[in-house]
Amino acid sequence: MVPVGLVLGLFILASFSLQEQNTSAAQTINKNYLQQMDQLILEAQNLLEAAKVTATEEDLPKLQSQLLETRNQYKRIEFLAAYSDPDHVNRFVNGAPLKKLDLQEDATIVILEPKGLQILDELIFSETPLEEVETIQKRSQFLISSLAHFKMFQARTPITDREVFEALRQHLIRILTLGITGFDTPLSGNALPEAKIGMESIQNAYAYYIPTLSKKDAQLAETIEATLEASIQYLGTHMDFDTFDRMHFLKTYLNPLYKDLLSAQLTIGIETIYEVTNLTQPINYHVENIFDADLINSSFFTEYEAGEDHPTRIELGKMLFFDPVLSVNNERSCASCHQPDKAFTDGQKKSLALDFEGTILRNSPTLINSVYAEKFFHDLRAARLEDQMEHVVFDKKEFNTSFGEIFDKLSKSEEYVKLFRDAFPHISSQQMNPTTLTNAISAYIRTLQGLNSPVDKYIRGEAGAELSESAIRGFNLFMGKAACGTCHFAPVFNGSVPPKYIESESEVLGIPVSTDTLNPEIDPDLGRYANGRHKEKAEIYLHSFKTPTVRNIALTAPYMHNGVYETLEEVMDFYNKGGGTGLGIDVPNQTLPFDSLGLNTTEISDIITFMEALTDTVGLTHVPTRLPTFPEEMDLNDRVIGGKY
Repeated sequence: MVPVGLVLGLFILASFSLQEQNTSAAQTINKNYLQQMDQLILEAQNLLEAAKVTATEEDLPKLQSQLLETRNQYKRIEFLAAYSDPDHVNRFVNGAPLKKLDLQEDATIVILEPKGLQILDELIFSETPLEEVETIQKRSQFLISSLAHFKMFQARTPITDREVFEALRQHLIRILTLGITGFDTPLSGNALPEAKIGMESIQNAYAYYIPTLSKKDAQLAETIEATLEASIQYLGTHMDFDTFDRMHFLKTYLNPLYKDLLSAQLTIGIETIYEVTNLTQPINYHVENIFDADLINSSFFTEYEAGEDHPTRIELGKMLFFDPVLSVNNERSCASCHQPDKAFTDGQKKSLALDFEGTILRNSPTLINSVYAEKFFHDLRAARLEDQMEHVVFDKKEFNTSFGEIFDKLSKSEEYVKLFRDAFPHISSQQMNPTTLTNAISAYIRTLQGLNSPVDKYIRGEAGAELSESAIRGFNLFMGKAACGTCHFAPVFNGSVPPKYIESESEVLGIPVSTDTLNPEIDPDLGRYANGRHKEKAEIYLHSFKTPTVRNIALTAPYMHNGVYETLEEVMDFYNKGGGTGLGIDVPNQTLPFDSLGLNTTEISDIITFMEALTDTVGLTHVPTRLPTFPEEMDLNDRVIGGKY
């Protein structure tokens, strides 16, 4: 029998939600949304008709113009469409022009062809659009069908006031990371006009809440209105993509709006996500700044809720991390390959193997901010942070042991027995087991969060925070002309896809095996294709590797999974030339644009200066002064903290 209290609670919640949906603001926004979607379907139909009559070069301007109008119409509703059903939008309406796996298929490998406005942008603005007319027609017809089905679903699920505000704030992140970076407009170059439309859509939706907000806080209502208007005017008068001042736009408009829209929501009395569900969210909604260190919720990516990693568990994990007793020869620890002074990398092209018997396949990626990811290792073979330890324990080139052998040793140390008991008090027996060991180490790794670099402090406007003009120019280039920000997404600057940051991307760059540019060859490492996950043994993942963070990149040389580049200048030269294809390597599935970025030496220097300003290891590099002791007869008490090598 369902408890009466639960029934009553559900009834009250349902009643409140229904009432919220029927407020005049939400009701009007829903009505306008559906009308605008009808207009989008009409524009998509016009696109199809334009494609049908495109036969010569003279016909192309009309086709291109109609695509832009279709895209502009989508941008008028994107903040609601992408919020309410992101999966449908990404798969059928405006997904990136890249092939992906069908994750809904359990056994077979099914490759999904890109669909929607971005692939149409790439086709229609390509060098050979006339050769793609038939494909353009098919994609346009599919877009019309997808939008029609999408509208039917949207009509049955009206948006609430809470969801409107969540969508508005989420759209600010989207405009920063996917809009003004050019991610969303592969070839048309329409990024800034579309960003302007995006800001106008926020302005239009917010307008319906001004009367209510003005009664409670007139100054806040006016401030938001003025900031929105100023942001739109700024975009309207600064339309050059390469020179657009993204730092100014972020600090002056996006961040203040991100804060003030939350204040408006709370002032009006509109509920937040935390009143609706207890499920852990990827974004900490009450955070007021897009570059706040707590914007992305690290607990979302782990097995434990926030607060469950109590100090004793973290301390145990730290001891284990630096203790070579975990390896078969008691000489190698996690810290052997993840050294604190190198931002938890090891400075090797490829990491040294156990007993000096060669190297392992790749080098060690940084562990700082590694928690902000969906999958782990260069080839994304581990689905959780906690899963990584198992790979290391059993690998013959790493620890070459087993959990049983590890616990046989650890159980003989009274200090370790007590540490496990104190760290996992809810377990009545066998506190030492693979789950507790991996969770403890992961708890320590989760503390390695470095999001307070000079860049962060400057963007947040902290007192006394300064950033050089070179670094500011570098940020603008990174997020614009150089296209770095279209793969290394702000604010973590890794491959976690905004605005929710719950998907980790990998890229095919065509990384060479050496720096020989006369006879370049691709590194034979198959990457994600050979990660042992059957579903990912697909051609699109040949030589594909996880997109790492560029935070602390000044400390993590050499670069790429194989350490082929010693300096950031070499890395930038590789990207500037168009990756492996630009070097002359045949990389049919390369996801990096093939053409040159056209960066000069000053621009490259500025980008490097910016990336170097993302350094933050404060409070993260402390090494234990001692390790737990063992009985003297075990001859383990002289082991080296962090390992011998």
